[in-house]
Amino acid sequence: MGAIISFSSCGPGANDLPLSSAVNTATSVPAANAMLSQAKAYQSAGNTRKALSRYRNIAKKYPYINAAGEARFAEARILDQKGDLLKAFEAYQDLIVRYPGSPHYKTSIQRQEAVAHAAADGVIKNNFLGMKTKIGADKTSKMLAHVRDNAPGAISAPKAQYAIGQVWQKAGNAEKAIAAYKRIGADYADSSLAPEALYQTGQILILKAQSGNQNKAHVNQARDIFQNLVQRYPRHSRAGDARKRLALLGGQDIQRSYDTAEFYRKKGNSKSAIFYYREVLRKTTSGSLHNKAKQRISELNG
Repeated sequence: MGAIISFSSCGPGANDLPLSSAVNTATSVPAANAMLSQAKAYQSAGNTRKALSRYRNIAKKYPYINAAGEARFAEARILDQKGDLLKAFEAYQDLIVRYPGSPHYKTSIQRQEAVAHAAADGVIKNNFLGMKTKIGADKTSKMLAHVRDNAPGAISAPKAQYAIGQVWQKAGNAEKAIAAYKRIGADYADSSLAPEALYQTGQILILKAQSGNQNKAHVNQARDIFQNLVQRYPRHSRAGDARKRLALLGGQDIQRSYDTAEFYRKKGNSKSAIFYYREVLRKTTSGSLHNKAKQRISELNG
């Protein structure tokens, strides 16, 4: 099985069939059905190796016959049940793309979604021996993208997009995680996951600010994100969390101004110290830091 197939269309229509295929379809149906019966017999006898070989040959040799869709689904189910989940995912994807009229289309969509989210959750079985493999972030995000794009109007689409953000967040790639979460706000603003995506974006920005060079721009961006969350989704549970974050960020700003003022005071730079003490007073109306800043200004002016 090659790489996961990714076509923009839903598969060939009747008018898209090559002339030779259209001419030979009627005469090929008996041969394809005979191969399908043989493959099922192998499967019933427990010979999955030969069954898989026959199913794959049907899909390859007779791609425009109903038996090909049946064969691809049977192949996917064997791989799925045996635990070879990545190859099962590919077989389901091929059915979804090539045979949207298959009676197994809905089941394939559902199983493909389950496999992709299992990969996103961590470790899945990935071969006939039942050995577990950790699927990389890039591979997992591509699988989830197929789930999203195969049913863009279904509830599975924002769920898959959110999972892409989580995958990159767990992998430590802040830029890709933020981009994935932002797409939820752009494409699925009415989804219940939209406020959650906003909150996670703010959290990532705070972590970026706390590491490295204490970039204030990240703090400001996080504040904007949390304020946006509160304004757009005031009744969501994450709105309450966002308000707490905003309060915490405000407290940190006040503490930072006071600490900066103290730094300049100890250095003997009274003018700069007073500037930051006054900034504390502008940001507060009462409290210990407010009182301390007021006292320091009095001392330095005296």
